[in-house]
Amino acid sequence: MRPVLVTIFGLPIPSYAVFVGLGIALAAAVRRREVARLGYDRTPGHAVIGFAALFGGLFGSKLGMALFVPPAELLRLGYAALAFDFTGKTVVGGIAGGYLGVELAKKLVGVRHSTGDAFAVALPLAQGVGRIGCFLHGCCEGAVTSGPFGVAVASSPGDIATRHPAQLYEAALDLGLAAWIWSVRARPRPSGHLFRTALVGYAAIRFALEPLRGDTGWHVGPFTAVQLACALAIVGFGASLLRRRTD
Repeated sequence: MRPVLVTIFGLPIPSYAVFVGLGIALAAAVRRREVARLGYDRTPGHAVIGFAALFGGLFGSKLGMALFVPPAELLRLGYAALAFDFTGKTVVGGIAGGYLGVELAKKLVGVRHSTGDAFAVALPLAQGVGRIGCFLHGCCEGAVTSGPFGVAVASSPGDIATRHPAQLYEAALDLGLAAWIWSVRARPRPSGHLFRTALVGYAAIRFALEPLRGDTGWHVGPFTAVQLACALAIVGFGASLLRRRTD
């Protein structure tokens, strides 16, 4: 682990902040390019969409922590989100919040067409780069393992365990998803198809990796709450993709 990436003039620069910031910057640049390519920037009111995605994602990422905490903690999470305290975040909640924020903003400003395709590459790209920061920071650690890919992690002083580098697994898969979507994005397809593909792809990645993570959230039978949310996304958005393909 390397929580401090570098020290400049005595000021420690956190790895997590660097990679999350880099992921956001790269995603913003890619989205800007895609907005221009798709012609979305010619629609009045479209500039509001990006801000709605950002703020919806921020609040959703905090409230999404409800999947990982006991019921007694739910009220505290709500207050923390309203106070703009975004320590302790979840990507699943962030994606859901960003999606709802965009849909609400579209109704308010009168944008009728789908705008998600501009986020199709940006979403897994930001997530993949950000997960590298998680690994260096030592958060979102994986489950204990005796396998060959395990990494020694100190959960507390004197408590060292070999765990799955789940952050790096997800980073590789997210970046691979982003690269694949980038390579096929120019092919003719219905509006919104790419974005739904990205959502299904990320949900499948997260569903598959969940057993390798060290999270201790709510469970329903053998599945975590996050897996159930991902399964709903796969079924819902997957069905939408199939309907559009046959229309």
